[in-house]
Amino acid sequence: MSWRGFVLVMAWALPGRVLGEALPSGPDAGVEDVPMARTIVTASRSPERLVDAPVATEVITRSDIEASGKHDVAALLAAHPGLEVDNTFSGASLRIQGLGPEYALVLVDGERVTGRVAGSVDLSRLSLEDIEQVEIVKGPSSALYGSDAVAGVVNLITRRAQRPLGGDLRLSYGSLQRLELDGTGEARGETWGLRLSGGVQRRNGYDLDPSDVGTTGSSLEGFQLSARGDLRGQGAMDLAGTVSVSRRIQRGVDLGTAGAVFDRASRDEELNARVAPSWRLGESTTLRTEGHVAWFARRALRDQRQASALDSVEDTREQQGRLGTQLDARLGGDHALVAGLELLGERLASDRLEGGRGERGRGALYVQDSWSVASQPRLVLVPGARLDADTQFGAAVTPRLAARVDPLEWLTVRASYGWGLRAPSFQELLLDFENPTVGYTVNGNPDLRPERSRSASLGVEVRPTPASLVWVSVYQHALRDRIGVSLQQDAEGQHFVYVNVARSKVRGGELGARQRLPGGLMLEATYSLTDGHDQDSGLPLEGQARHRVTAQATWRFRPWGLETWVRGAWVGARPFAPDSDGDGVAEPYEASPYVTLDARVARQLPAGLQLFVEGTNLTGAGNPNDLPLAPRSFRAGLVIRR
Repeated sequence: MSWRGFVLVMAWALPGRVLGEALPSGPDAGVEDVPMARTIVTASRSPERLVDAPVATEVITRSDIEASGKHDVAALLAAHPGLEVDNTFSGASLRIQGLGPEYALVLVDGERVTGRVAGSVDLSRLSLEDIEQVEIVKGPSSALYGSDAVAGVVNLITRRAQRPLGGDLRLSYGSLQRLELDGTGEARGETWGLRLSGGVQRRNGYDLDPSDVGTTGSSLEGFQLSARGDLRGQGAMDLAGTVSVSRRIQRGVDLGTAGAVFDRASRDEELNARVAPSWRLGESTTLRTEGHVAWFARRALRDQRQASALDSVEDTREQQGRLGTQLDARLGGDHALVAGLELLGERLASDRLEGGRGERGRGALYVQDSWSVASQPRLVLVPGARLDADTQFGAAVTPRLAARVDPLEWLTVRASYGWGLRAPSFQELLLDFENPTVGYTVNGNPDLRPERSRSASLGVEVRPTPASLVWVSVYQHALRDRIGVSLQQDAEGQHFVYVNVARSKVRGGELGARQRLPGGLMLEATYSLTDGHDQDSGLPLEGQARHRVTAQATWRFRPWGLETWVRGAWVGARPFAPDSDGDGVAEPYEASPYVTLDARVARQLPAGLQLFVEGTNLTGAGNPNDLPLAPRSFRAGLVIRR
């Protein structure tokens, strides 16, 4: 049997998914008839057809989002290949290619999401009601986006008005008295569009260890409101603007040392505003300008039962502003140039920071060229670089070189090599925390250097038929100047200080395939291997499973208006090294492998009505120590579209 014949057989035997050539998932994605030429992505900071994207970009479309029935970004990305969502007491954080949430940049319309807690953005606070598509770029993206884009970028593109007049309503109720209600309204004229949306959510907390009074998962109450407007000028100018506001309150019960019990509550409030005018300077040249401001506030309270000595109230307020301008130009038909300038200002006020406040500014220049070297076979080179000048750590350059070659019509090869950068957080720079009951302090270090990385990746995609895709990819991240905690002990107790001490290497790969079968059935599966170690201690990176398998089956039967999906994941053993007794010495162990399974059935009825039933974590995976997943739950609901 020939090599291509072997691949063809494997493609029909295995399920698969979408990579850079974009075969969007979901019941509407009939692989052989997906209009890829009309799918536009912006993850490379410039709109381009997905089918032409030289850098591998994965897309979750609006139809995928609606078919999933998920309400927030955390639930949507939980089973996406190559991504991991860690559920912790502070929220749902994202891992990409084995690197933690501090190395993954989350954007909304190209703007950084504010409100990192413990180094990560809580994805569960990002509603999907306003999201048109999710764009995922794995691998170093600091050449375009700067700090935090070491492992990759997730860019959420908001929805704009598309109908002359319309509205949607979505209501669901289920286990833990979970209630979700979302509504939207939109109107569109010949030169303008306006879309409004809002929603409320509530959920009880849960406890995976009923033997004590503590809770594993917090209760939730929240709402969000947003508006987006678009205006197409009579001349060469277009204008887009968005504004959003949200509020979330979470409550739980924590157990402290010596039997202390704390009632905990946190309130998060967020406000975002963005305005983005653009000018068409010619048939192939566009000048874009963006202004964005964001405000995030968190109040966290701990109330000790039957005592007040350890009561605490912590206020955190974060402000961020960005002003950017970018030129998109096609030169001579073979070059697609992106060049931009941006200014970023950040301010954080917190009770735990030395002096109570931290401020810094950053200016950056970036440029990238997609150079079509040859058409037969197709060869595209993508050199790019970014220069950051930060008031805290000085100047840094992050170059990248990517390449795409299509030696055959059914074969695509992509490769990239780039440098990455992660600036120290305000906590790592300025933290000033003392725990008198245990006798230790944690202090920041204003002399910290940014973490640096060198990353490489190689991917091969094979399309033996229009209905199938098989791919394999490998990658490696080498990090130096990693920020860790150094223990210093004296007569007054233990002192933990942030320092640049660690080096680590993470490498791995993905193997998967996707297949559309007759009768509206789509199968999908992937295997991910992640091998990450601290190069100084030789220990594996904490919380990272070496092996992970995901699978999904979707079926749509149009005559009945029926659509169903089942998805599952097997996650291998995960290493942990906690300091349980506070003596400065870790007690390593491995958490057992686990399996999760979710399922959903929806029925489309006349008059734009849809009914659905969904089950989550049907295997009941989870424990209160290192896997605080919500217990097995069910919910039902309806969607009305007009």
